[in-house]
Amino acid sequence: MAKEEKEEWKYILINGKSKTIEVKDSEFDKGKLIKLSGIRPFNNKDAEGRNLEPSVELANSEKRKVYTAFFQKPFKNLVLLTGAGSSMDVKGLSMAQLWDEAVKEFKTDKVDGLGNIIKAVKFPNEKKEKKDIESLLSQVEGFIKFSEDSEIVFKDEKKKLSELKDLLFNLIQAKCTIPTPKNDAFPHKVLLEKVLQRKQTSPRVKVFTLNYDLLFEDAATAVNAIVIDGFSYTFPRTFSGRYFDYDFVQREGSKLKEEDNFVQRVFHLHKLHGSINWERIEETGSVVIKEKPKRALMVYPREAKYEDSYEQPFFEMMARFQKNLRLNGDTLLVCIGYSFNDKHINAAIEEALNQNPGFRLAIIDPGFDSDVASKSLKTIKDAALQTERILMVSETFTDFANYFPEIKTYENPQQVTISLKNE
Repeated sequence: MAKEEKEEWKYILINGKSKTIEVKDSEFDKGKLIKLSGIRPFNNKDAEGRNLEPSVELANSEKRKVYTAFFQKPFKNLVLLTGAGSSMDVKGLSMAQLWDEAVKEFKTDKVDGLGNIIKAVKFPNEKKEKKDIESLLSQVEGFIKFSEDSEIVFKDEKKKLSELKDLLFNLIQAKCTIPTPKNDAFPHKVLLEKVLQRKQTSPRVKVFTLNYDLLFEDAATAVNAIVIDGFSYTFPRTFSGRYFDYDFVQREGSKLKEEDNFVQRVFHLHKLHGSINWERIEETGSVVIKEKPKRALMVYPREAKYEDSYEQPFFEMMARFQKNLRLNGDTLLVCIGYSFNDKHINAAIEEALNQNPGFRLAIIDPGFDSDVASKSLKTIKDAALQTERILMVSETFTDFANYFPEIKTYENPQQVTISLKNE
């Protein structure tokens, strides 16, 4: 007798014990559900009592009904945190893809440049197979610090490891420069358009991103929004944490009541790991925005990134993140494309879940129930099955932006772009 195969169920949505949706024998392609043989809970009947076959369309429809209802609640404080997964939707690169780019960039017909770096610093084979560029950069830095800044063969010449480390940093900076997508394929724009419809009396939306690209700045331009990003409005634009405490109000004609008339479409943007257009001025130590910086001020992927986060302006950004998660009342943090692999970020979220009863967490990640998900993400999944304070959804950033609900309590002026041309 043939051994019966075990049915494999995967979660596509979790929100407490009563609100979970699973699919059986499912297949995913780049995070999107493409095949299944069953859905639960599912009653197999339509409104007229006719039998229904489980389908991908039905699974996605049921999933979106649940999370639409969740996001239609008028949360007082709305905080967004985006990671690499959000940029990958618009041709951003994962860490493994950055590794592949380094292999191509450092290779010639005769020399495997990245391979020579790996041999020189005795990089473990198992990490090489995982294409762990973060660990490689950490190993290179450690080797330079504690062994020697040795020369290795690179392309048609010899270079020191310190020079090659800088070349790797430059490669990451270049590959994280993403062109502005077209309007019909720009999820950052779609989502901003919706969340910036909040009432003027509500606290400003706070966006925190771990990405270096300028996609949120480009999206703000596309929806005619004002960004409060911690930099001055004089030139050169210079960083100071006090600018996060400024706001925009309309004075003229706003005095029917003795209160400030806050300008619409304003949000805060905090770039926790820096930006491709930030530069530190060596003479003064100040941080400015430049279109083409000599060396972008970014927290590059390596173990020392946690030390970097205690320097300004990163310390200010992280302090603001913690402050927003500690706000009493009704606070929602929406994590989009964040893998939960950064210890200092995880610690702030863990504290909010444990110490702030008014805090709720939503995780948008097409791979949250994957076998290779981080240990922290699996821990949160276990907690999400017990409480409705946590929502986990298997959804790409693009689809989430498209299906994020228009909320009735928001002000919803339809933004129309017109072009008047003389023929």
